[in-house]
Parts: sequence; structure tokens; C-alpha cells
Amino acid sequence: MAQQSIERVLLTQPNSTWFGKRQWVVPPYTLGILTAVVEEAYEVEPLDPNLGNLTMEQAINRIVEFNPQFVGITCMSLEYAHSSHEYAKAVRRALPDAIICFGGVYATTSPELAMRDRVADFAVLGEGERRLPKLLEDLNAGRTDWSDFEGLTYWKDGEQLIQKPTVEIRPLDEVPFPNYHKTRMREYFQGNNSYGNVMNARREPYAITVTSRGCPYDCTYCSTHSIDGKKVRLRSAENVLEEIDILYNEWGIREILFIDDQLVINRKRFNAILDGLIERDYDLLWKSVNLATFLLTPELLEKMKASKTYQLILPIESGNQWVLDNILKKPLNLEHAYKIIEHGKKLGFEICSDFIIGSPGETWDQIRDSFRVAEEIDVDMVSFHIATPLPQTEMYHMAKDMGALPGDFSFADTSFFGFGKGSMETDEFTARDLHMLRALEWDRINFKSEEKRRRFAKIAGVSLEELAKWRKNTIRNLGVYFPGAEGVDYANTEEQTMTTSDAPKNGLLDKNGRFMKVVNG
Repeated sequence: MAQQSIERVLLTQPNSTWFGKRQWVVPPYTLGILTAVVEEAYEVEPLDPNLGNLTMEQAINRIVEFNPQFVGITCMSLEYAHSSHEYAKAVRRALPDAIICFGGVYATTSPELAMRDRVADFAVLGEGERRLPKLLEDLNAGRTDWSDFEGLTYWKDGEQLIQKPTVEIRPLDEVPFPNYHKTRMREYFQGNNSYGNVMNARREPYAITVTSRGCPYDCTYCSTHSIDGKKVRLRSAENVLEEIDILYNEWGIREILFIDDQLVINRKRFNAILDGLIERDYDLLWKSVNLATFLLTPELLEKMKASKTYQLILPIESGNQWVLDNILKKPLNLEHAYKIIEHGKKLGFEICSDFIIGSPGETWDQIRDSFRVAEEIDVDMVSFHIATPLPQTEMYHMAKDMGALPGDFSFADTSFFGFGKGSMETDEFTARDLHMLRALEWDRINFKSEEKRRRFAKIAGVSLEELAKWRKNTIRNLGVYFPGAEGVDYANTEEQTMTTSDAPKNGLLDKNGRFMKVVNG
């Protein structure tokens, strides 16, 4: 690692379509915030290759043109780890003297994997808003001893040292709003994530925001604790409304997507945000991509409706109460979920619901319960996700202890991860069983009538013609990929030979990929 003065900083992430993965074109919230925290001291440029669908070569050319001394690469999940490593190697070849630093969910949950090829000099673990400026300042000061730098991993004398994060940002109001100018937010206004419910806005231009971090609950499938901690930290209602004012008045935003895990957890704060939206009466829609169903009440739904939300995305996760209580450990009572859905329908909400199938210890009949309940609740869209053993989750340890993982399972092998792809097998099911069941039941439950097909297409942002092709391709590929209307046969395509132009649009979100955490850094 060359010692040089750092004047120019480039912050980037891989294009999600590299190496045949699904496409995500979303305003880069994390890059915008990190740009804002270092822009006073450095010349900084964020680069999102997803915008304009840049090839790796095109992205590297832009980096070389800027000629930074420091390159920060963030990665959202294991699914994109390979892209991140190849990206870092390309940066190293093009700029051998630059300091390369990983960050984001991947580095935080899997620091050993992130540093295994020794291309990156450092990886920042956990929140980067304070650690990144400190790292840059220390590098410019010529620091060589990093032993007391919490939330950092690096190599020293042939040994990887991992200093886990111990400090959390409090209060969150200290975190600046993203630099919308530098991230070129207006250029994202022309695109939306069709073929999906979660990140598909109804109105454009739209923006995303995150108002909380951390989660006190112990859901076994979720990696939030290892990313943001168990203690919930909240931006104040005043701070949230100030950002909304800026987005609406200065940027013309007409829909906001909240990417929180815990938007509702503090009832007083949530009510204050809703009251502020009602008082402003903006021409502005909003929705949350992950509402905690067990925290909702009929009264809250009524106020949410008055504040101009139009869609409820409810993670029910299982149609079997025993599975919820003992395997997923989600604090949800199904009877409460039924009541919330019934009241939501009366208020005229569009309603989407998520289920997870194939958890270690789940029986075939319990899996079938989820499909039975998904059909009974008769919402506008249901999504089924195959349980994924993510790093530092209880589900991973459960699967390992009961021998549900393949003998060659490794977090370093991205073939075990990806949209709609199962890796665990038990006496009750194989991965292929789950793929077939998921694809067929998704089709049967969502599209049993013309009315349901229209409701689904509206939420997914596609035409009925596109939906028909999507359904056919999903069945043919056993739901492992949800290709776009063009119908590329990914099930019979070698991943490494897939080109960027062949890559599918994103389908329904892989819930266990924790996509929302990427946007939160």
C-alpha cells in the first residue's frame, strides 16, 4: 500500500448485472450520505455503474479519469460479492497506488471473505459515516498502527486483524442528508424497478429514505443485528419531515419509499411523521417496504391512509403459528395479521404479503400451511422466498447443526446465494422441491382470476402482456430467476458467460438478501 496524500476520493458499488445477476437501478442512498460526510475535506465523486448500465471497463475508465487516491467499494450482499472482488481487482490494476477500502453489508457480515484475496487494503465494518472520515484523516496523517480503530479490518504481518464495531451513531439526526446533486438523482427519475413490488414506485419522480437503524427482535433469518445492532436508533420526526420537505420542494419528488426495518416501532414518532404529512397535504404518495405487521393497529392504518400511503407490504412469513414462534421466532400472531389485512382492505389499501418457506426444521405440511394462508387472505400480491442461511444469523447455525447444508457449502461460493434459490435440504424437502412448489404456487395463488392478474400487474408495474410472459418464464425456470418479458432462459445458461445485456430485470425481492440494508449502508 503506497503512502500518499489523499485529495480525491471515489465511492462506488458494482453494477448488479455483472456476472448475470438481476438488475437494480435505485438512487444510491448510501453513496449519497458518504459523499456528504467527506465532501468538505476532499474532492469526492460517487459512481454508481447501475446508472446507465455501465460495463466494468466503462466504470474503470471513469475511475481512472478521476484519478482518486482512495476508492471505497460498497457491496449489498453475498450475491454480489464476486462482482465486488473483480471490481476491486480491476481498480488495483488500473490504479496500483490507490488505497482500496470495502464497506457495506458484505464486509460487515463477512469480513474474512471480504479481505481473503488481499486486494482491498481495509474494510470498514458497520456504519461508515464516522469511520470513513476518520480513516481518511488518519491515512493523511501517516498513521500505521490501527490497533485501536474500532470497526476496521486489515492485514498486518500476514494476519488479518478484525476490530469489530463497538460504537453506534447517536443521535441519527447527526447523519447528513445524501448529496442528491453528486449522486445525479434526477437521472434515476426516468427508471423504475418494474417486475417487483418492493422497490416499484407508483409515481415518478420518486426517492428512498431510511429513518431508523437496528432491531430489537430475534427473527432467526435476519442479519440486521450484525449490521445495525439490536438497539433501535431513530431519526426524529422533525428530521424526517425536513428531508421530505427538501425532496418535495427542491427535487419535485412525488413518492417516497421508506426502507426501514422499524418505521413503526416508536408509536409517538410515527404518529408525528404522519401528522406532519397530513398537515402539509403534499401531492405526495409514500409506502414502507417492510411494515412490522404486529405493530400495526386499525387506528394507525386510518392515519396512514390519511397521510397518503396507498400500499401495505406485510411480512407475515409463515402460515403456521408454531413455525413463527419456534423456527422463525417472529413476534407475530396470525389472528392479528388477519385483522390488519381485513381492515386494510376496508380502507382501500393495496396489500402485498411475504412468506418464507424451507426453514430448517419446517415440515412439508407446515410449508403447505403458508400457501394455504396466502390464498385465504386474498391480498393483491403474495411473494414466497426460500429461506437462506445468511452469515451471523441463527438460521445458519440451526441449519448447520441439523445437517441441512450441503457438504461443500461456503459463504464464499455465490452459487449458494441468489434470488429465489434454495440451498438447504432436509428429510422433508430438497432445494428443487422448494423451487418447483414456490413457482407453481406463486402462479396459482396470484393469477387465479382476471381481476387478480390486473391487480398484480398494477403493483408490479407491468402490462398484462408482460405479465403473461413473466409467468411462463418463471414456471419454465422453476422460479430460480424471474426473467423479464424477453424470456432469457437463465436456468440453462452458464452464469459466468451471461452478458450484462442478458441480465434479468429484478423480479420479486429476495427477502433474505436484506436489500433494504444496502440502502442503509
